[in-house]
Amino acid sequence: MRVALNTSEDFPSSEAAATPDRIARFEVVGAGGRRPVTGYRVEGNALVAEVTPGAGLTLVATVTKPRLIVLEQEIFNTYLREEGLEPILAARTARGQTYAEGRERYSKIAKLALCADSSAEQRRYREPLGLRLEIVPLTNPCGLRAGDVLVVRVLFEGRPLVHAWVAAGTAGTHGHHSPFRQTTDADGRVIVPLDRSGAWFVRALHMVPSTEFADADWQSWFSTFTFAVE
Repeated sequence: MRVALNTSEDFPSSEAAATPDRIARFEVVGAGGRRPVTGYRVEGNALVAEVTPGAGLTLVATVTKPRLIVLEQEIFNTYLREEGLEPILAARTARGQTYAEGRERYSKIAKLALCADSSAEQRRYREPLGLRLEIVPLTNPCGLRAGDVLVVRVLFEGRPLVHAWVAAGTAGTHGHHSPFRQTTDADGRVIVPLDRSGAWFVRALHMVPSTEFADADWQSWFSTFTFAVE
């Protein structure tokens, strides 16, 4: 099966492909265990790979290496407000950086659910894959239908991420204008109502002061979980 890693403001299209050298981790996790994905390549505007799903649920996970981005102060502050990152805005003010450019190292984390048999017992969907920022379904992502709900938990470094904004949507969703947006509860959970069939995504962004990179003030992770609704 061909899978594609897309990058775009418009789900599920892709504006540009991540190059193979940017990939830090690419793997398939299923009933048979965990194995690396190899041979991924750029085709058009996407990074693509061939994977072989197993019985029941198969998860495909990809992580990119941290990349530095420098944004003008107005653009950076607007981005923080749109993403609901008020604590970072407050920290910038406390640091005297309100009018300084934003220097950020960001990584992208993508997780895809492939379902071969929704009736099979596969509670392993609840098991985290050890991603830095991870969206873990607490509802079986296989066999979902329009009208169902999906419960997810957001983890950062293995712990529930509290009061973090989570967005979700379907084809045609653009940028920050997701039809669903809610903050996680005290256990890092949100309940996503699935009002239509098709491809869906759930996404979260977390940013912290950078302690790993001297060339950045902030480090962030964009995490996405993609699945299908019948």
